[in-house]
Amino acid sequence: MRSLPVEVKLALALTVVAVAVAAAGARVTNATIERNVEAAAAVSLRHAAEGFASEEHAELDKLAATLDALLANPELRDAFAARDRRRLLAAAAPIFEVMRERDGITHFYFHLPGEPRTVFLRVHLPELFGDPVERATLRRAEETHELGAGKELGKTAFALRAVRPWIVGGKTIGYVELGQDFERFLRDMKARTGDDFGLLVKKKFLDERAWSAVLGPRQNTWNDRADVVAVDSTAFTDGILDYPGDVETLPEDGVVLGHVERGGRALLRGILPVRDAAGRKVGGLVVLHDFTPQHAALEAGMARLGGAFLGVALAGGAAVFALVHLLVFRRLGRLRRSLEARGAGLPAGASRLRSADELGRLEALFERLGPPGPGEGQARPRTPER
Repeated sequence: MRSLPVEVKLALALTVVAVAVAAAGARVTNATIERNVEAAAAVSLRHAAEGFASEEHAELDKLAATLDALLANPELRDAFAARDRRRLLAAAAPIFEVMRERDGITHFYFHLPGEPRTVFLRVHLPELFGDPVERATLRRAEETHELGAGKELGKTAFALRAVRPWIVGGKTIGYVELGQDFERFLRDMKARTGDDFGLLVKKKFLDERAWSAVLGPRQNTWNDRADVVAVDSTAFTDGILDYPGDVETLPEDGVVLGHVERGGRALLRGILPVRDAAGRKVGGLVVLHDFTPQHAALEAGMARLGGAFLGVALAGGAAVFALVHLLVFRRLGRLRRSLEARGAGLPAGASRLRSADELGRLEALFERLGPPGPGEGQARPRTPER
């Protein structure tokens, strides 16, 4: 290294500095892009929350409109008022089949008024009746004499439910309820938005025995986590339990969980709080938003930026090197050649070569030439003007 020319040393130093500057610039830019990705994830999560609420309202409006049509059916009214379960089932079963196929409605109930409120007929499960019902949507319909609707948590899963009182001649003969499995709702959401969804529910709101009976021992996921269980998902199960916090303390805007790459896709992850019809925060909705094209564009942009930073830094280093060469090294070269010419034929003085580069040789030349002779290095006397 000592024998390398100073210009080469300077070129190497400038190259190292240029690479370091480019790396630092790329790192700062990468951090900025990562912050932008997080901001985009927050926006996507907010859009998912808005879309979720909009879809829920739309589905509940559909259930409410269907209820209004059912309440206008005299055959159903007369059979229910007469408490004729067999006749009511015969009239309601064909209607339910149409609603299930066309609208995805999975639950159809007739409830008796009074205390306790009991199920008179489950059209979707006619052999089960007579059990008491304590649901917020039914209670709201009873208290307001209007529609009671919202997400209702059963023993093993969520459902969207809508309940209306059936008032005939100023008297409430009972209540009619329609419901849609939340899994079906999430599938419809995915079809509309392209996002994937998974639902976590606090175990304290579910029945472990009923959960185990529904899923069976091979699919029972009750013990996968201590506090929550994944009850529904559209297309993924791995990573759905990754949120480390308590879903009951989730902020209303949700939490961004970063992004993952899976199967060649880049997915933004987030979780939103889920409230039931009673307003309780009972779970969290995990959202996976596909942003593969944007992610690919960001990675390509980062590579281009890194190359641009390196090119600019190297160009700057080359410009500095050219200036130093013109202003310093070219003049030093002329000085060295002049000194070598002056020292030609002189006996070698006591000199020690400290380095083999240009500056080392200049130092050796100065020592070889010795101190300036008489008159050398001194100002010449000025000739007086005549």
